[in-house]
Amino acid sequence: MKLATEEYFAEVKRRTNEDERYRELAKGENESFTMVMKAEPDKGVPEDVSGGYQLTDGEMTEVWLGVRDTTFTLTATYYIWVDILRGHLNATKALSLRKLKVKGSFLKLLKGSKSTDRWVQVLQSIPTEFEGEYSKYDTT
Repeated sequence: MKLATEEYFAEVKRRTNEDERYRELAKGENESFTMVMKAEPDKGVPEDVSGGYQLTDGEMTEVWLGVRDTTFTLTATYYIWVDILRGHLNATKALSLRKLKVKGSFLKLLKGSKSTDRWVQVLQSIPTEFEGEYSKYDTT
């Protein structure tokens, strides 16, 4: 399924909530997140792609497309998100290197790095289609 579509985010919610390890690591987390994947027209990604989710005690209770005012907004080029989802760039390392920019408390976000790492593993289990030149990395 195509990255950052309604179908994709519905699958993210389902798999996240079914993953016992993630739920254990994220217990007590009550935050909201927006992820912004910046356009790369020269690479076939013509416009920004974004979506987000709400965590309530580690359970993903809501997902959406677009940008909302959330606890954290994570922004990077589409390529950086592809690299994270492919396992070529660790999300925490991307934050530390400022390849993944954060609006919100950086220290609070780092505190949840173990649950973030597990969540990326959950995302990597989803058959994903990427846009433009990045379609060569599709996992379908």
